[in-house]
Amino acid sequence: MTYPIKLEGFEGQRLELQPAGVFAGPKLLVNGHPAAQGPKRGQMALRRNDGREVVAAWKPQFLGLDVPQLVVDGRSVRVVEPLPWYVWLWSALPILLVFLGGALGALAGFIGFAINTKLFRSSWPVAAKFGLTAVVSLVTVVIYFGVATLIYIAIGR
Repeated sequence: MTYPIKLEGFEGQRLELQPAGVFAGPKLLVNGHPAAQGPKRGQMALRRNDGREVVAAWKPQFLGLDVPQLVVDGRSVRVVEPLPWYVWLWSALPILLVFLGGALGALAGFIGFAINTKLFRSSWPVAAKFGLTAVVSLVTVVIYFGVATLIYIAIGR
């Protein structure tokens, strides 16, 4: 999934944000190709329609867990609207597994949380998003207990 970005001075160019993955940070795509490396680490160089080169960088949102803002030539550009607080709270329900199962619970909880936030950024209807994330949260709990039981049996207690 990519998010289109509209910037003044870049009309006719296709700018898109490819969100961060598990092992890679967010990418700025210009006409389908990654943006050129900027003068400093973490910066990107963009060429405006008038030929002037500008520097762009990512500005993390909500502890780095949400889609970042793009800062171009010192001005922040909001790529997507931030998720409301109640969506963050609903998405984070699997993280409560931390209190049940330490590291294994934390791992399962954060995976469920990541899936839930991705679902809320999808184009599904709102009711479907809440329904699917409820299913993800329940499946996360079931998988956690299944893996925890297997580990318990494997170590012979």
